[in-house]
Amino acid sequence: MTVVERDGVALVEPTQEDVDHVQDGYDGDYEADDGDTVHDLIKVQIHRLLVVDAATGERLGLVSWHPVMYGPTTGCVAWNIGIGLLPSARGRGVGSIAQRLLVEHLFATTPYDRIEAGTDAENVAEQKALTNAGLRREGVIRGAHTRGGVRRDMVMYGILRTDLVEPGGSA
Repeated sequence: MTVVERDGVALVEPTQEDVDHVQDGYDGDYEADDGDTVHDLIKVQIHRLLVVDAATGERLGLVSWHPVMYGPTTGCVAWNIGIGLLPSARGRGVGSIAQRLLVEHLFATTPYDRIEAGTDAENVAEQKALTNAGLRREGVIRGAHTRGGVRRDMVMYGILRTDLVEPGGSA
């Protein structure tokens, strides 16, 4: 089922086969090292949608989101979003469009007023995609994850509901 679509990109409900297909083809260049998971300590539901080419149905990747807490009330909750695109889908604007569609969808369907995303400080392509999707660079989180056995910095981006500008320029 298509959740949202624009500019040749659609976000759809994935099947397990879709998730497996994307995970099998994903290279994970900037993913944190595998290790002991903390999911037993932190119970967070991770939501996913499949990114597809709207014309062909080709599976391009997955977007995901989960809640993060900055305090004890609903007003202190934000969504943290992420994307994993197959190598064949990169470099053509799909990431920017998919992440913008996800931002708009989350603001339209949930009460939370903040959406954020972090990426490895060396992942310049994702930093550009987040900026093109309308998120603002907010700062660097030093040593936030390990990749290749080395502590790596992450760059954080965010957008508030009040920042949202519709395509075409109106707020």
